[in-house]
Amino acid sequence: MMKVSALVMVSMLAAGCFADGDEDAMRNVAAVSEEKPVAVPTPEELAANPLPTQLANEPRVRQNVVQTKCAAVPGGWGAEGTAKNPGKKPVTYKVVVYFTTTKATTLDYAQALVTVPPGKTVPWTAKKQFQAKKEMLCPMPGISVVS
Repeated sequence: MMKVSALVMVSMLAAGCFADGDEDAMRNVAAVSEEKPVAVPTPEELAANPLPTQLANEPRVRQNVVQTKCAAVPGGWGAEGTAKNPGKKPVTYKVVVYFTTTKATTLDYAQALVTVPPGKTVPWTAKKQFQAKKEMLCPMPGISVVS
């Protein structure tokens, strides 16, 4: 472990991260680098919940889609809300919800397609079964119109 700590300190010194005589900061880096590493997900775990690499997102329609709930569901997590259509023709929204830890690590995602008649507001739900944490967040990185 000492080689890693020394390497980290040398790298930080070379990058100009420490002022001259900042021995306390160097000791803190050494202490952090000597802690036990956190378990890294296996390739199988990563492949089990692949996230979309591209999301359609239309800021102009975000005001029409509201999330009202983010909570545990049997075997996973879910989000729900409402979608409104202020227009004169039916519209279908695609809502993508990420399920993240409170530290913003995305564990899984779900999406909902919700068709809304003109001038109406309807409920939507997006849920997924996966090994959720005790507390989760439900950001919506992608909201778009698909029809």
